[in-house]
Amino acid sequence: MAWLELPRDKAGFVRRECPRCQRNFKTRPSRHDAGMLQRLLAGYFPFENLHEAYTPEELPAWHCLYCGHRALPDAWLTPEQSAHVEHMARAWANHVRYEQLAYVQRTLSQNPRPTFVSVAPEPLPRPLPPDQEVLRTLPMVCCGEEVQASWDWDSTLICPRCGAHHGGLSGRQQVRMEFVRE
Repeated sequence: MAWLELPRDKAGFVRRECPRCQRNFKTRPSRHDAGMLQRLLAGYFPFENLHEAYTPEELPAWHCLYCGHRALPDAWLTPEQSAHVEHMARAWANHVRYEQLAYVQRTLSQNPRPTFVSVAPEPLPRPLPPDQEVLRTLPMVCCGEEVQASWDWDSTLICPRCGAHHGGLSGRQQVRMEFVRE
């Protein structure tokens, strides 16, 4: 059985990419990731009626950590993730098609003159490798979650889940301390 999951880094974060500004950030996996992937797969899978392929649970819109753009969860895939989901869906479709055609060959006694030959599909694609890039981990106090942002981002950050604005604190800022004699 093939498994489809968005790749995580060592800390368990999943890479997201803003569809507007194309900046990358990471969030913890969401319970809505599975529904989003299922909906995407069903859109590529030509053998299913889209309304039967997944539960029509309302997927919440997320916000970009940097520019605040708001979009549904399937818009936040990186190009590599999106291409992998499409490749996986097409591979599964080929396996289903093969099984449908191979059924006729397995039941030749009922139909001794098939008009086609089924060809075994290529193996299913391997999962994407784990994400290796290390970003700066920051708490989103509003939702009690953590995100990972680019080290060089100094401006306001926006919570991907609720859209709350958080002041921009850079890891490069330093506190100046002076000793005062008394």
